[in-house]
Amino acid sequence: MKGTRVVIVDDEVPIRESLRLFNWGSYGYELAGEARHGQEALELCGRVQPGIVVTDIVMPVMDGLRLTNLLKEQQSDVQIILLTCHSEFDYARQALALGACEYLLKGTYREEDLLAALNKARDRIPAQRLEEAEREECAEELNKRYEIRHAESYIMEHLGTQIDLPAVAAHVGLSANYFGLLFRKETGVSFQDYIKRKRLEKAAHLLLHSPMKVYEVAAESGFPNYRHFSDVFCHQYGRSPREYRGGYGHG
Repeated sequence: MKGTRVVIVDDEVPIRESLRLFNWGSYGYELAGEARHGQEALELCGRVQPGIVVTDIVMPVMDGLRLTNLLKEQQSDVQIILLTCHSEFDYARQALALGACEYLLKGTYREEDLLAALNKARDRIPAQRLEEAEREECAEELNKRYEIRHAESYIMEHLGTQIDLPAVAAHVGLSANYFGLLFRKETGVSFQDYIKRKRLEKAAHLLLHSPMKVYEVAAESGFPNYRHFSDVFCHQYGRSPREYRGGYGHG
């Protein structure tokens, strides 16, 4: 039994190959085709009439914004999921305003994120078109989530440095106070608790999977004070860093 038809659009071969490997059928979807750019996708969608289109934003010949606009004019209930990079956020905002229903950050989304986006899109087929106010509210919520995901990616890239809330807020273009409140609302924890948790997770991973000395692991994970690192690590994991590493023989 065939499921909801999906078309994928991206000019990068590795991205299309990765999406092709997704187990579409087991989740009730049918991969109906793929295209390298918007013009190719428009012609393909005219033939296969997909319910969902997963598309890149920046592409040659015809970009994802133009494609989204034209698809929505031709079939208002087709659902668009964006594939986007951090640098393309302004384009993503425009696509959301045009009616795209979800986005995924290239290189960071997991299979469960793709499935959640697909399920959300499918739930809206055939959904009544949102009123303008509802659409703006939906786009704003997506914007907030995008900003937090952007912040999370930035944090992960800079765990070994002394990053703070104002710096991350400035990076995503928000005031420190607003960002702090938004971050807690979206992640369920404070900014400082999130940083500490991610640093400890990184330290635990390095202890088990790298030959680095324990003090090197501490510094690499953003703990310049070894004694403080040891105390915090022990409180979190119930063992000292050396005990946690156990029989791996490094340290």
